[in-house]
Amino acid sequence: MLTGELPKNFGNFLPNLKILYLATNLFEGVIPNSISNASHLQEIDLSNNMFTGPIPLFHNLKNLTRLILGNNFLSSTTSLNFQFFDCLRNSTKLQELRIYGNHLTGELPNSFANLSSNLQHFCVADNSFSGGIPQGMKKFEDIISLSFEYNFFTGELPSEIGALNNLQQLMINNNRLSGDIPVIFGNLTNLFNLEMGNNQLSGRILQSIGQCKRLNYLDMKMNRLGGTVPDEIFQLPSLITLYLAGNSLQGPLPPMVGTMKQLETMDISDNQLSGNIPVEIGGCLSLKSLTMARNRFNGSIPTKIGKLASLETLDLSLNSLTGTIPESLGQLEYIQKLNLSFNHLEGEVPMKGLFTNLTKFDLRGNNQLCSLNKEIVKNFGVLLCAVGKKKRKILLPIILAVVGAIALFISTLLVFWTMMSGDKKRKEAKTSVSSAPLIKGLPQNISYGDILTATNNFAAENLIGKGGFGSVYKGMFRFSTGETATLAVKVLDLQQSRASKSFVAECEALKNVRHRNLVKVITSCSSLDYKGEEFKALVMQFMPNGNLDMKIHPEDEESGSFLTLMQRLNIAIDVAFAMEYLHHGCDPPIVHCDLKPANVLLDENMVAHIADFGLARFLSQNTSEKQSTLGLKGSIGYIAPEYGQGGKASTEGDVYSFGTLLLEMFTAKKPTDEIFKEGLSVSKFLSAMDENEMLKVVDRRLIDGYEYWKQSSSSEDYSDELKGKTDWMRNAEECIADVIRLGFCCMADQPKERCSMRDASSKLQTIKYSMLPFQL
Repeated sequence: MLTGELPKNFGNFLPNLKILYLATNLFEGVIPNSISNASHLQEIDLSNNMFTGPIPLFHNLKNLTRLILGNNFLSSTTSLNFQFFDCLRNSTKLQELRIYGNHLTGELPNSFANLSSNLQHFCVADNSFSGGIPQGMKKFEDIISLSFEYNFFTGELPSEIGALNNLQQLMINNNRLSGDIPVIFGNLTNLFNLEMGNNQLSGRILQSIGQCKRLNYLDMKMNRLGGTVPDEIFQLPSLITLYLAGNSLQGPLPPMVGTMKQLETMDISDNQLSGNIPVEIGGCLSLKSLTMARNRFNGSIPTKIGKLASLETLDLSLNSLTGTIPESLGQLEYIQKLNLSFNHLEGEVPMKGLFTNLTKFDLRGNNQLCSLNKEIVKNFGVLLCAVGKKKRKILLPIILAVVGAIALFISTLLVFWTMMSGDKKRKEAKTSVSSAPLIKGLPQNISYGDILTATNNFAAENLIGKGGFGSVYKGMFRFSTGETATLAVKVLDLQQSRASKSFVAECEALKNVRHRNLVKVITSCSSLDYKGEEFKALVMQFMPNGNLDMKIHPEDEESGSFLTLMQRLNIAIDVAFAMEYLHHGCDPPIVHCDLKPANVLLDENMVAHIADFGLARFLSQNTSEKQSTLGLKGSIGYIAPEYGQGGKASTEGDVYSFGTLLLEMFTAKKPTDEIFKEGLSVSKFLSAMDENEMLKVVDRRLIDGYEYWKQSSSSEDYSDELKGKTDWMRNAEECIADVIRLGFCCMADQPKERCSMRDASSKLQTIKYSMLPFQL
């Protein structure tokens, strides 16, 4: 708990000092360069403090073996980076250099190669370094660990890494590296930790990875890797964790996966893997987490998965699986999450074990499943099993015959009614249903009269919003079943020339999507009003907490609607999840084209839902098909620059809008704010500042939000409170700076330079996890 600044002459009077450990305190201010005058220093550890200013230059420390400056607030530029590495040229005994977790920027110079050949540990993780990873590292024959993760490095991975025979850890994840993976694995026989995820690497996974026999952690997720998963991965005898999610991998999962007795985590979701799930997977007896969602797996779920006694997470959602749910899954004692949603499963849902706890499983989107448990029917939309299995077999022919007779009778009546009605206008036309009702007892058809009554003749007090093509009203619906429901009704202004097209576009988009972070449309009404004029409306789930725009820019600052840092992070993640689903989970992909805070709605639990698909577009594989949107693609301030030049709707355009939304959430400034006049965008405005100035522009209520956090803390000790406040503010500033950086990445001028929504959602989750110990 030591505080204060180090004296400028700190090293002048310590000629015999060999070891300096001041780590994990509350020191602040600039690290004095006079430390270099303690010329006998061998080890320096100043990590986990609050030191600011430029990265220090330690000259002439010839005996230095360890230099650790991680987790501070030090800054740099490309020029200063050159000086820093140059000053260590004479530290020929240096074995460990760690400068992670600071605010270092610019490029790493090639003079990095002039560091001591005795170097064993090199870590620059969690900064803002850019440019390529420097060449020349093949001289570090004794290097054990290389950490470049969580920066903005670009270009290809240097192939000379393959010469580092003693390398045990290689971490380059969460950068912007591209190109094929070089042939490096053959010589890395001591490697046990390989993290390459969240980059833009392409090509195939090399078979030579099978030479890394000691590997126990392999992360290649969220890249652009294609081809099949090499069999050699499943022959690694020590592999415990395997992440291959978010690539374009194809083909089946090989049966030899069952030989991996030691494997605890496998995530191969969001690929194009196909074929049956191999029965042999039941041999992975140590598995705790198995995620295979959003692929093209078919066939039945292997019964042997129910024998994986340690399993805590099983996600097989959004595939093409068929058959029944194995009863053996109910025996998984430690399972916390079972997701079988959006497949083609059928038959009766098991009634024992985990299937008695609705919070542990998800069965939505399996239209042929049935259950005798009414809660399962209500929560997951499965059919109600009216009778037992044996009785169903006997009664099925009878039921079909009766249903057929009833259908024939109804058809005859409908034909007769049609002939008699002629061209006579009906006051209330039939409604066309977009989706099944969300609320028990809610009829699938809602007429113009129902809407008129529910909104009290579209009373002004029920008006909750206006959009480009209509108005949204709150409606209290009362039905003949005795049920009541508060719903939102979007009434199209058909006087506008493109309103009808917007209505069709929204119906087409929403009838094909299902996601917890998209507003659920219950039904649509296309009818005539009491004047005989055309009427179109969408009836949707009501969101009691309004929209994100109202929360970021409240009319009354004292209204208590302040969103904490963690709430904003959660909302940003919700939006990112929904956009990731639209771009990567739909076939064909859907582009929203109008993402902005006003179109992000908040439910009673402050969960975000994206609304207003009136400008949405499907991305067709047929390039000759017209893809332009209805006029301008979005709202002023949120539109990607290429749209202004006639560019087609694209996922990159949505990413740009998401970046604008992120910056607005954390600065509380609209992109149309006066401060951004004369064509200066939010991104350009913020990028023109250094990080300290940037934190002055963000919504200060977030930085000053410690009192919100303190209220949830039970500590009454002043020193604990001081440390808690310091830690919270430091982590809050780092968190916001990371979000701003992500916003910049999303708003790159060139569409190809923007990250994908997969990358964005992954980065936001990482930022959130770093703040969880300080949750507001």
